[in-house]
Amino acid sequence: MSTARARGLGTEIRKLRKGVDLRLEELAKRCGWSRATLGRMESGDKVPTQTEVAIVVATLGITGDERARLLDLAEDADKTRWWEVGYSGMPSQLLALIDFERKAAKITDISLALMPGLLQTADYTRAIIGVGGHEGDDLESRVSLRLGRQSVLTRNEPVEYHAIVDESALYRPVGGKRVLVEQLRHLSRMAERSNVTLQIMPLSIGAHVGLNGNHVLLEFRRQRAIVHLEHRRSSVFLDEPEETSPFFDALPTLAEAALSSDESVNLIAARAQAMEEDSDYVRGLAEVQLQR
Repeated sequence: MSTARARGLGTEIRKLRKGVDLRLEELAKRCGWSRATLGRMESGDKVPTQTEVAIVVATLGITGDERARLLDLAEDADKTRWWEVGYSGMPSQLLALIDFERKAAKITDISLALMPGLLQTADYTRAIIGVGGHEGDDLESRVSLRLGRQSVLTRNEPVEYHAIVDESALYRPVGGKRVLVEQLRHLSRMAERSNVTLQIMPLSIGAHVGLNGNHVLLEFRRQRAIVHLEHRRSSVFLDEPEETSPFFDALPTLAEAALSSDESVNLIAARAQAMEEDSDYVRGLAEVQLQR
């Protein structure tokens, strides 16, 4: 059985191949393999050996730190639980996450304190990433990357998406009140899409199993499900059924405790309207318009 790590490695191999404008069959021939073998490696259906990855990177001319990183990833490609701790710059798991989102049949996002990444506006995302010390071109690159991921919700055959968001996120003025109002209006619009189910977990519910932390559940048609856990300086993909099943088992309880979709949209609209009618918001909005 393939692993999240092997599937992520396959994604990287495909990206490198396309980066030098090679077709699948061309690279396979240069490596001495069949097209099917390389195709299964790129899709994550085959766990590549370190020797096989060494052949690929040598054929593609990959050297230095990038070669070492890929070989390290290949060394543990058959292991479950893909951890990444203390990374600098762009986390290497991010490319895998983007590909998992693109291939998923269903994504369920349990989000506390903040809006889910796939539902964030540009200004909301910019405020969050900016707090981490990123600025300038680096900040804008990260914002664009997150916004680009959101296409899985709006493409011709969109992923089925279910978000359960804690009510506290409706009150935290990330980026300021104007940004939050725009974010709330965006949530309402996204909730109108047939592939998007949005539920708010009310503060009045008290303790619930979702308080254990943010997590994203990714389900696939042919491959086994993955749970993604992410914190400030660490992240992990869980792919063993005995480790992912508790997260899926808790979903019905969470969904039942949360407000219905209609109730959630009404609460979001009411919160946005209340903020728009607030004198501080009106004054701040007028100042922004004057600056323009």
